[in-house]
Amino acid sequence: MRIAVCVLLTALVAASGAVAAAVDTPAATKRVVREWSARLNAYDNVGIAQLFARPATIVQGGYRLRLASTADIALWHRLLPCAGRIVSISVKDDRATAVFLLANGKNRRCDAPGEQAAAVFRVRNGKIVTWTQVPVPRGPASHLWQPATRK
Repeated sequence: MRIAVCVLLTALVAASGAVAAAVDTPAATKRVVREWSARLNAYDNVGIAQLFARPATIVQGGYRLRLASTADIALWHRLLPCAGRIVSISVKDDRATAVFLLANGKNRRCDAPGEQAAAVFRVRNGKIVTWTQVPVPRGPASHLWQPATRK
């Protein structure tokens, strides 16, 4: 009996680890970021909030917010001035860095249309646990992501 219980517990632990690992693959992390962007552009702030673990951490402009409810997360997203198109997503471990080309959107009047912005999404078990605005990464291919200059 004791051996059967040990085998069962080992199988359950292994299965739960496999599920967690499958959720946090780079492809799954990118899907979460793409879904966040699609919902932001659709002005689906409640839908965005459902993509977040609770509590969630938002870091922007020197402020670190701990948002504990779906309503708080939705309100924060409602106040974002810009929509945008994903230019790139790179994933390392549980973090995805996304670069966006900012634009006006449904119920959003962007204060910097045509500019780029970047955010790091920390995703665990398919949920965003931390969203951090970061400087736009500059690397060897960054010239490919520059917006056209206005004349």
